[in-house]
Amino acid sequence: MQNLKYIDNHTHGCYGINFNYATYNETIFVLKKLYERNIAGICPTLVGESRENIQKQLSIFKKIKQEQLQLNHQNTSLVLGVHLEGSFISKEKSGIQDKNFFMIPSVKNFKELAGDFEDIIKIVTIAPENDIDLVDYLNDKNIRTQAGHTTADDLKNTKATTHHFNAMPSIHHRNPSIALKGLIKDDIYCEIIADFIHSSKDTLKLFFKTKPKEKVLLISDSIPCAHFENDIVFCGKKINKYGKDETETLAGSIKTLDEIAKNLVENNILVIEDIKKMAFLNQIEYITPTNAEVDILMQKKLC
Repeated sequence: MQNLKYIDNHTHGCYGINFNYATYNETIFVLKKLYERNIAGICPTLVGESRENIQKQLSIFKKIKQEQLQLNHQNTSLVLGVHLEGSFISKEKSGIQDKNFFMIPSVKNFKELAGDFEDIIKIVTIAPENDIDLVDYLNDKNIRTQAGHTTADDLKNTKATTHHFNAMPSIHHRNPSIALKGLIKDDIYCEIIADFIHSSKDTLKLFFKTKPKEKVLLISDSIPCAHFENDIVFCGKKINKYGKDETETLAGSIKTLDEIAKNLVENNILVIEDIKKMAFLNQIEYITPTNAEVDILMQKKLC
């Protein structure tokens, strides 16, 4: 597994650092630690927050992204763009997130939230049942739209699902669902948290047998307690080192993407060639980094 590189499109932080509040120096610290794990690039992922705080974090990520492209940093994971996960999702499928920060998915609300930092946003998770006009707007802007934290039974025009199976209606043999449609629609990408906790081993086996390999996006959905022994606060709630709040609700994964990939291979669920596609090459095809970014990703030395 030492010869593999990874790109994580969905990570909220690790090593005690929360991307929703991380300072410039804290973010650089995490990027260095992830680079040591051969994670060549990431999309830092933000849960719902105030407009002021979201824009503050977007400005930090934009500054780092610009610096990395100018200086060609070799010892940090590359910031490829931000994933907004929490602002346009469903209150009925909120998971651990704070419903007070949720907004109707509309172009107006997105522009107010993103402000002058729209160009750093790469992925937006949306509950499509509440969408007014945002999905089509983002698709036209080449920002990836993902159906997630949703009660919808139709993907509409979204391009992917967010952490498939989680925070969406379960598959039922008589009822439509985006969990089912995401599996059978070969043009749709699907994120999957394959840590054996968010989905069982048998569910993962079914997923990988059903979904075309080139449309699978392995993610960590890691939260700050990954590689951190103490309790943390995430989405305003106390989260223990196992990634759960006081009601046993999962807040995210406590594993980084390299660990998830290793477990999949060791448990004979995937082989190395699958990992290369699902944890690196597919991400490049999906989020379409610039040529300069692809060159940096390919040049990154393995640790």
